[in-house]
Amino acid sequence: MKKIVKKASLSILLLGACKVSAEYTQSDWVNKFDLISAQYQAQYPDSFSRSSNLAWAEAYYLDALIEMYLGTHNQKYLDVFISRVDKTLALAKDNTGMGEDGYEGWGEWVYSIDAIQNFGAEFADTQDSTLPANWRRWQSTADTAYRNTVDKVEDGKSAAAFTVKTAPETNRWHVLQSPLINPYKPNLNYDPNSKYQINFHAKIENCEEGVRGLVQIYDFTDRKILLNKYIDSQSYQYHIADFITPSKATNDVQVRLYASDYRKSCTVHFDNIRVKSWREYLVHDGMITAPIAKFIKLARTGRLDSRFSHISDSYYDFLANHIFPKWEKDLYSTLDNHLVYLFPDDSSSRKPGQSLPHNQYLALQRTYAELAQIEGSDPHHKYMAQALIDAFKSSLTLGRFQTNSGVQANKYEWSYWSVLTDKDTISDGLNWTGTEDTSHGNLDVAAAVSSYKAGLGFNKVEMSYFANTADFMISHCDNFSMHVNKCYASESLTSLRWWMQLAEFKPSIYHDSEAKLIQMYDAIQGVGQRYYMGAIAQLIKGYNVYEQPFDVALTNALPEGWRHWQSTPDTVFLSPNSAFSGSQGLTVKNKPTYGWQVAQKVFDYEPGATYRLESMARVFSGDANGRVMIYDATSKKSIAQVITTSRDWSPLTLEFTVPKTAGHVVQIYLYSSKWQVDSEIHFDDLEIYRIN
Repeated sequence: MKKIVKKASLSILLLGACKVSAEYTQSDWVNKFDLISAQYQAQYPDSFSRSSNLAWAEAYYLDALIEMYLGTHNQKYLDVFISRVDKTLALAKDNTGMGEDGYEGWGEWVYSIDAIQNFGAEFADTQDSTLPANWRRWQSTADTAYRNTVDKVEDGKSAAAFTVKTAPETNRWHVLQSPLINPYKPNLNYDPNSKYQINFHAKIENCEEGVRGLVQIYDFTDRKILLNKYIDSQSYQYHIADFITPSKATNDVQVRLYASDYRKSCTVHFDNIRVKSWREYLVHDGMITAPIAKFIKLARTGRLDSRFSHISDSYYDFLANHIFPKWEKDLYSTLDNHLVYLFPDDSSSRKPGQSLPHNQYLALQRTYAELAQIEGSDPHHKYMAQALIDAFKSSLTLGRFQTNSGVQANKYEWSYWSVLTDKDTISDGLNWTGTEDTSHGNLDVAAAVSSYKAGLGFNKVEMSYFANTADFMISHCDNFSMHVNKCYASESLTSLRWWMQLAEFKPSIYHDSEAKLIQMYDAIQGVGQRYYMGAIAQLIKGYNVYEQPFDVALTNALPEGWRHWQSTPDTVFLSPNSAFSGSQGLTVKNKPTYGWQVAQKVFDYEPGATYRLESMARVFSGDANGRVMIYDATSKKSIAQVITTSRDWSPLTLEFTVPKTAGHVVQIYLYSSKWQVDSEIHFDDLEIYRIN
C-alpha cells in the first residue's frame, strides 16, 4: 500500500497530538472521504430546493465525487453523483418566485436586499427619537406606536424593537408601517409580480381575549391585502410567510404592524422584520452545473461506460435548454470588448445592472469551459468560455514575491470585483475592488484551470503565475492566507480544494497542502467537516506530471522522448486511424517473426514516489491484448503492468511506485501482450499523475 508520509509540525501539538510524525495511506484518506460522504448523505438525503444550499453545499460535494472517481476509478462515486444530481434536477421548477419564464431553476431569498429599511429598529428617526427611522405612524401616536429598547429579542444583537398598542377609547386603528422598496434602484421600485418572504419575531402582551398581533402586507393603490400573519404567543416566536407583490412596481405597498382588534386592549412587540425577494442567482446555477458539466465531458469523451451516455444527454439538455439561455439577458460587453454577466435589474443585489464579482460570473464560465473540452461540442460553449475568461484575465495584475530559493517570481493578483463595463461604478458607495479572498479565489482558479484544459485564456507560463499565487498563500504566509494578494489571518484548509489543482504547474503546492491536511487528519470527522472532501479528493487524485496526446505533426514520427525498441516506423507509429481524440494516436503492430514491437520512453521520477498512469487504449485487431508496463531497466525487472482486452476504446489505469533511490532508468513500455501473433493495438491520451 502506497503511503503518504510527512513530518509533523508544531501545529500537531496544538491539535493535541502526541506523535512526532503522522503516516496515512491512500486507503486511509479514501476511508475518511467515504465516511464523511455517508454522513452527508444521511443528513441531507434529498438534496436541496434552495439555490444557496445547492451552490455552497451540494455543488462542492458533487465536484468532490467526480474528483474521487477520477482518482480511484471506482464507479460507486458516479452512482452517488447521479443519484444526487437526479434529485437536484427534480427540484428545479419554472416559477421560483419570479413568475414563469420558461426556464427551470432554483430560488433563494437570503441574499436579496432588505425591502424595508431599519428592520430591527436599530435607528431612531432624526426628528422623533420615539419613532424608528424609515417607519411612519398611521393613526397612531408616540404612546401607541414607538421604538422600544426594553422589550426586544434577547439574542445579544438586537438594539431595539417595535411596539404597537391599541387605544380603544380612540375608536381607531393604531399602526406602524414602512414601505416596500429597493433602495439601490433610482426609482426605489420593488420587484413586481414576485414572491417575497417576510420573517420576524413577535409576541403579545396584556391582550384581551380574541386579540392577536398582526403583520400585514397591504397594497394601498389597489386596496388589497397581500398577507396577514397573526401572532398569539406571549413570548418572542419566529414567524415566516410568503406573499406576491403587485404586477405594477409603482403600487404603494406597506408592511404594517398592529393588533387585530382596535376595540380591545393589546400590546404587540415586533423585532428583526426582514422582507426579501425570492430570486435566482447565476453564481448558484454555475456552481451546481459545473460538476454536472464535468460528468457530461467524461461521458461524451468516452471516459465512462456507454451506460452513462443517455444520462449525460439528459443533463446536457437541461443546461442547454434552461441554464444557459436564462442568463443571456444579463450578458454585456466589457470596456475591453470581452463579455461579462451583470447583476439583474432587480432586488437580488446592491449593484443592479452592474457586473458580477469575478467568482460569480466565472462559476457559469467554468460550466462552459468544461463543455468546451469536448471535441466537436457546440462552438458557442467555447466562445462563451473564451469571452468570459478573457474578461477575468483583463483584471489581473502581476505581483512579485520571493521564492524559497530566494528568487523573485511573478504571481497573479486580483480583486474581488473590478470595474469592467461602462455601467460599473464605485460612486454608489460600494467599493469592492479590494483584494480577492482565498475562498472566492478558489472559484476563480477553478475556472482558470478548466479554461486552460480547454485551451482557452491562459498558457502554461501564465498558469504558473496562478501557481505562484497559491504557493505564496499556502507556504509563504505564517498561515494559509485569507487574502490572495497579501498575507492576512488564517483561511480554513477546506479552501485548499481547487488551489491544489495548480500543483500541475508547481508540485510543492500539493506536498505543502498534503502536510497541512495531515495535521488536520484526526480533526476531519463528522458531516460538519464536509468541505474537506474536496481537498481530500484532490489529494487522492494527485497532480499531473506528464501528458502525451500523441498529436505530433509529422506522420510516422514519435513524440519527443519516445523511441522504438525492437520496433520500426512500420510497426510503431502515429496515425489518424489510432486517434481517440485529436488528430493522431499511437499504433503498435505486431510482426511475429521480429519479437516485441514496443514504443518506449524513459520516465523521470522522484525517488520513492507513487504514480498513476492513465491512457485510452483498444485492441484494434488480432489475438493479442494491449499492455502497458513500467520497467526498471537498471534492476531489470517490471515494476507494474496492466493488460487491456477491450475492442472498444476504454480507459486503462496503472498505479506504480518507483525505486526509493535515484539513478534507476525507469521506462514506459506500450506494446502487446503476445508478440507471436498478428495484432494491432492503439493508445492515446496518456497521462501520469503523482499521487503521494
